[in-house]
Amino acid sequence: MTAAAKIMQQPGEALIEIHDLTVQFRTAGRAINAVRGIDLSIGPGESVAILGESGSGKSVTGKAVMGLINAPGKVSGSVRFAGRELVGLSETELQDVRGPGLAMVFQDSLDALNPVFSVGEQIMEILMVRLGWSREKSRAEAISLMQQVGIDSAEKRLSSYPHQFSGGMRQRICIAMAIALKPQLLIADEPTTALDVTVQAGILKLIAKLQRESGMALLFVTHDLAVARQVASYLVVMYAGRIVERGPIDALYARPAHPYTRALLNSNPGSVSHWSQLHPISGNPPDKTMVFTGCAFADRCPRAVSRCRAEAPALRQVAPGRDSRCHFAEELLDAH
Repeated sequence: MTAAAKIMQQPGEALIEIHDLTVQFRTAGRAINAVRGIDLSIGPGESVAILGESGSGKSVTGKAVMGLINAPGKVSGSVRFAGRELVGLSETELQDVRGPGLAMVFQDSLDALNPVFSVGEQIMEILMVRLGWSREKSRAEAISLMQQVGIDSAEKRLSSYPHQFSGGMRQRICIAMAIALKPQLLIADEPTTALDVTVQAGILKLIAKLQRESGMALLFVTHDLAVARQVASYLVVMYAGRIVERGPIDALYARPAHPYTRALLNSNPGSVSHWSQLHPISGNPPDKTMVFTGCAFADRCPRAVSRCRAEAPALRQVAPGRDSRCHFAEELLDAH
């Protein structure tokens, strides 16, 4: 397989299948459990959002899929991309998959770009190194990519440096670099968090447009349900390293089947009809070193009873296409 060869996939199979994915960091004699055994599959062209507070494990999940967890982190479980197991691959083997298979857009565009090279050089390097293209051909494609992501006067801006762009424009450059090799799955890790609302809206529209037109799959990591609804059709809610609810995003928005999802809705200005109805989530996320005997959300849940603290709920189907990790999920659904 060449460095930028397209990953071949059998008809009808999921593009990516994640099974029992666990990410643990050992430091100072303590085990920090960032991701605790999640299962997820994404088909070709599907758009999935992972939602949760800071520390929920959502960003670590995306980085684990990309093979970006370094020591002292340890990844176990299975991540199969187009039938190929990624967990345990060497960095050289992972480079074979990244680009034409998987690509990622990070939260901080300034950190993602090299400050001493022009943005044009950085885009062109991908094409010349991975595809073996000439400098002239790579330059023409770099201009085209910058135009695709909405950079005005692309040919002129090719020689500009990262610090000469606004935050929103830098993120567009990062997106151009991510799609340069036409990935089958784009992972976007809170790409709009540091941007103002107007710029954020433009980036979200761009990602949705590129995903729709290219047919690539999308895994979008966010803490904001209103943002998730703009780019994804399927939602995965994470808490304390575990999936607590998943299903079609509009269904979860209308009738959440887990108290944490409901709490996220009630604390989000874009999810309620009036400011007076906003309710911040009480308490704090649990310590990542904890081993839970019951529900991880029990200490913050207004519906919790003794059973919740004594018996850990399983992630189970509670309605067609809907899964929840709550003993009382059916009651929550019936309450709406």
